[in-house]
Amino acid sequence: MGVVSKRRTIEEILLQSGLLNEENLKKADEESKKTGEVLQQTVLDMGLATKAEILRILSREWRVRAVDLSEMDIDPDVGKILPKQLAKQKMVIPFAKEEGMLLLAMRDPRDVFAVEDIQLRFGIQVIPYLAMPTDIRASISKVHGGEEEVAEVLEEEEVEGQTPQQAQVSHEDMAAEAQELTKELLEGLNASATGGGVEVDKGAEVEDIMQVDTSAPEVEKLVNAIILEALRLKASDIHIEPFEKKLLIRYRVDGALRKSTFKVPFTYRNALMAKIKIMGGMNITERRIPQDGRIAIKAQGKPYEFRVNIVPTVLGESAVLRILDRSGANLSLDQLGFLPETQRKFLESLAKPYGLILVCGPTGSGKSFTLMAALAAVRDPEEKILTAENPVEYNLEGVVQVQVNPDLSLGEGRRFDFASALRAFLRQDPDTIMVGEIRDEETGHIACEAAMTGHLVLSTIHTNDATSVLGRLSEMGVPAYLIGSTLECVLAQRLIRTLCKACKVPDDKPNPDLLKALDEAKIDYSKATFMKTKGCAKCGNKGMKGRTAIHELMVMNDEIRMMCKPGVKSEEIRVAARKNGMITLTEDGFTKVTMGLTTYEEILAAAK
Repeated sequence: MGVVSKRRTIEEILLQSGLLNEENLKKADEESKKTGEVLQQTVLDMGLATKAEILRILSREWRVRAVDLSEMDIDPDVGKILPKQLAKQKMVIPFAKEEGMLLLAMRDPRDVFAVEDIQLRFGIQVIPYLAMPTDIRASISKVHGGEEEVAEVLEEEEVEGQTPQQAQVSHEDMAAEAQELTKELLEGLNASATGGGVEVDKGAEVEDIMQVDTSAPEVEKLVNAIILEALRLKASDIHIEPFEKKLLIRYRVDGALRKSTFKVPFTYRNALMAKIKIMGGMNITERRIPQDGRIAIKAQGKPYEFRVNIVPTVLGESAVLRILDRSGANLSLDQLGFLPETQRKFLESLAKPYGLILVCGPTGSGKSFTLMAALAAVRDPEEKILTAENPVEYNLEGVVQVQVNPDLSLGEGRRFDFASALRAFLRQDPDTIMVGEIRDEETGHIACEAAMTGHLVLSTIHTNDATSVLGRLSEMGVPAYLIGSTLECVLAQRLIRTLCKACKVPDDKPNPDLLKALDEAKIDYSKATFMKTKGCAKCGNKGMKGRTAIHELMVMNDEIRMMCKPGVKSEEIRVAARKNGMITLTEDGFTKVTMGLTTYEEILAAAK
């Protein structure tokens, strides 16, 4: 499910290599379906190609080594490293052991999950080799002889007060429960998805998460189910958290955490985390330090990217997957809930040929989306726009987007960070520059200088409100004269939950505190449409569904520029900005309450 190039099927490999013609391939394919045997074994059994030819072509295509097990005697001590039932289930057999590494003959060496599963269970590095299925079965029988087959469990755990037989039954019950729950969840999601299911784009370079083989491990199905439920709920994050004897799956929906509707058996925790690490390109054997990775998938015809972070806890590893919609379609300022006057002033600042425009707010307040919507508003085929982002969250046509990597060394102690990208951009003849975040003096200084030398520069900064930005830049070490001469406007924003359109009802008796606050803010509510929550199936009986933004736009004027001096207080700047027509976050929110979009309590919680 990670980013992969399109793999050729065995049929395509055998046909395009010239080993089989279309007629023989059709016969072999029909026979394979009748017997249930894999195609390469059927081709060999039918005498359409030799074992050496099949192994050579497939090993070259899959870039693995091949082994002919029929020509070797496997040491029983090595072959019995894997129990008989496990070897038969995964169609593998160890045939040699060298310097702490286990050489494993496999029917399908591309099965990375099987390799990682064995590595995790037995604590040994596995090197996969390609072998023919009948040779593997013969070797298993020869090594294990007439051993009584004992059912394998996914993970051995000592349970106080249980015999090994009781523990085995418990694990098997959990496995059966996981399979049933996963099947039920996938069927439910499939039925509820638009168009009856997830569309498959055969030309895409990322796999669609509904393309799940029926023989795939249940862990993979669980991962798919977890992701699908997140997309169905339109969640922004997936939290996978280990607690004592349980694994909790939660989703952040509209800013609030919500428990998953299904449970994952506790015994799946290590395998589930290993699968996520594989998909995210992380080190599956490292469990002592935090790790970061990225997963790219395609579902319902849309590309998604997941930023993955895994941290070790006292009870196991905890993962958070941030969901990024990579489609970047229809980015517009109209989607962000601007009040007409605020949007007009913001667009006036964006229309200027040069200057610095900053968007501020806490993490998860939609700053990146606002910046990309702003770029979409100023986009012009006759101008060059460059962005430096970490990561690139939204794709925007006609914009050159660069993903910075602070971990990448450029030599002499330099890093490919925002400052380095900005410095390089100035030699790329840009008209407009967007840099993901101003977090230090160097980035702030270069951004201001770029704005001063004829470029429109957009960026974000972490402050609680618009008027605090001047002090924050000054604390970083950016000279006051640069701030005053280059800054055009600062937009502060928060995301608030909106009332569910399907079930909200008129509020005939609005909160007296709300009416008092509206009077103090001098907001006319004579024609207001106050609404309140009710709850229905569409919003999960929460009464709230979806989010919009509240804004605070400080537009610079001569008075505020003159105040850009070291030691200036934020309160003094706020007075000047209010005199210049700035609407505060709270006032913007109260106006949206009068429009019937949200509640008084929601504004107090967001703008406190």
